[in-house]
Amino acid sequence: MENCTTALIQTENSPRVAQVGIARCKPEMRDYCFHGQCMYIVDLDEHYCRCDVGFSGVRCVHSELVRQPLSKEYVALTVIVILLLLAAISIASYYICRRYQRKKRQMNTSEYKEVGAL
Repeated sequence: MENCTTALIQTENSPRVAQVGIARCKPEMRDYCFHGQCMYIVDLDEHYCRCDVGFSGVRCVHSELVRQPLSKEYVALTVIVILLLLAAISIASYYICRRYQRKKRQMNTSEYKEVGAL
């Protein structure tokens, strides 16, 4: 075959890594891989897809949701923002409860004044 090269691959049938010859797929197989490059494994007489970044599967159909691991800085920033948000919610809840209790006390004292005025 023209443009034949070799590569090390591991197949489902053979758990060992073996050296095989690979070549470009024929023009009629150019759409075999959805998001990748089609390769023909000469020794196994099979077509194989080398998937583009972000895709996986036998024919590179599945999009990977996580493309890269999160950096430490991003995780630290996320944790800090969440902690600040929780602190803001806690402070707001404290002041809302305090205001509610103050209003409740004022209503109770005004009721007692009216009762005493009779």
